[in-house]
Parts: sequence; structure tokens; C-alpha cells
Amino acid sequence: MKILIISSNLIGDTILSTGIVDYFKNNNKNSKFTFIIGPSASQIYKNFPALERIIVIKKRKFNLHWFDMYSQCKKTKWDIIIDLRSSLLSYLLKTKKRFIFKKDKKYHHIDQLNKYFKIQNTSLNIYTNKEEEDIVKKDLSLNNKYIVIFPGGNWTPKIWSSEMYNDLIKKISNKFSNIKFILVGSQSEKDKYYKEITKNIDENYFIDLFGKSITLTSAYMKKSNLFIGNDSGLMHLSFASGLKTISLFGPTNDKLYGHSKNDCFVIRTKETFGDFNKMDINPKKSYMNSIESNKVLDLIIENKLL
Repeated sequence: MKILIISSNLIGDTILSTGIVDYFKNNNKNSKFTFIIGPSASQIYKNFPALERIIVIKKRKFNLHWFDMYSQCKKTKWDIIIDLRSSLLSYLLKTKKRFIFKKDKKYHHIDQLNKYFKIQNTSLNIYTNKEEEDIVKKDLSLNNKYIVIFPGGNWTPKIWSSEMYNDLIKKISNKFSNIKFILVGSQSEKDKYYKEITKNIDENYFIDLFGKSITLTSAYMKKSNLFIGNDSGLMHLSFASGLKTISLFGPTNDKLYGHSKNDCFVIRTKETFGDFNKMDINPKKSYMNSIESNKVLDLIIENKLL
């Protein structure tokens, strides 16, 4: 059986749909999956056990990249097409069964997917490989506890400042012993945030994972104790990796994308998402600093997350 997944370009939305993909894998034995997906998000499925092919979308002017996708898929006899981005392509290809998911902003994104596909209690899943797991095993010590920190994001208004992360790391280090911090994100995010986050802190407290692959990052998350970060794809990666998660929200909607189950918590700014909807948001300004570092620390202590 051949199954085509037309996936989101976004890392976060792709991670949130992994439970649906796993459901189809588990209920269609010996199936082979092809993914049409953006370059960054394509990493998520590199270790997928039923993988046949990954077709990376390389954007062209006038949306001509969709013609490329059609050319690569039109000759295949598909059994199932699952279109997670409501594209025209899914209507043009021949298939025995077709699912076209459309977003509904009334529900959490996972609930939207489960409702559309009529599935209950899907678990998100990131597949890692033995090489990645061996790297983590050699790098992490059972004598320490590890906190994964993601300071970046794709939109400045939702990014908590590096100074706040630096202050929080100092307070956690003073409160708890044998703590190390794993810094994650892209290489460009390292260039932007690393110096401020680690300022006046012993470098031995840190493991630098900036620029590493999504699946290797997940392998570290699966052996860590806590994640703290902005609303982002890596926040969803933490949740999918089974890591206790504290996510920081401001001008984005935690009702659609926050996680508050399985030792996961949302901390919002003083303003609600509705308040931000009434504002003229400056895309070059952060709106997150009404979240104080003590609030994050208190949450960790009260819920015994370390």
C-alpha cells in the first residue's frame, strides 16, 4: 500500500500531525509512505520506519513548485492521500481514498486533527535512530538533571528576552544542584542569543545543541528533565518527545497551540491573546517581558518539575 502525506512546511504543525501519520502506519501494515514537505520539517521523518521517499518542496516563483510535485507523483498509484495543507495537488492525483484536512481555529490543533480523522488519543512521536541515541548516552550523565532551553522563534513579538533566560538560568542554578542546560535551536539563533543567555555563567553549565538536527535534539529531549521555551516548533518537539514542558505565550494563541497535559504548563503574559488581537503589533518588538523569571521558577518548585 502506498500512502502520500502532503505535509505542512512548518515544523510545529508537522510535529503535531505525527500522531495521525502513526495511526495510518499502524493500521495499514506493510504500507510505504511518501512525504511532500518543506526543507526544515523534512528532518522529522528521516527515521520514519515505513518511509519510502521524502520529496522536499523547493519553492519557485508563481507557485511552480507545485507543478514539480505533481510531476513527481502523478504516475504513482496511490492508495491513500492525506493532505494536511488543503492543497490543490491532492485533488489532481489519482487515489483510492483521499483525506483533506482544513484548519478550524475553534479547537486545539491536535483536537482538530483527531476530530477530522475520527481518532481518539493519538500520541505524537518523533523517531530517533541508534546513532543519535548513542551520542546522547555518551554525553549525558545520570548524576545530572538537564533542562532544555529554546530562546528563539520565527516571530520577534513572541520571544522572551535573552536577559530573562539568563536571569532564570542563574536562579535555577542557585536553587538546584547538579543542573545542566541544553541550548537548542538553529545556528542563526545561536548567533543571535547565545552570548546574552550564557553571560556571566560558567560554560560548564551548558551543552550547546544549536544547529543540530531535529531528531538529534529530540533524542536529547527524551533523556532530559524539563523544557522551557517560547511558543515554537521546538516547544512541540519537547511535548512530542515526552518531556515536561513549560511554554511561554504572549501574542500567540495558547488555546490552539499550548500544551497543558502530562506535566506540561503554559505561562502567559499579563495580556490575554484577545488583548493582543486589539493591538497594532510591532513585528520588531518583543511583547513577552511581563513574564517574570520568578514566575517560571515558582512553577518549577510548586509542581516539583526537577
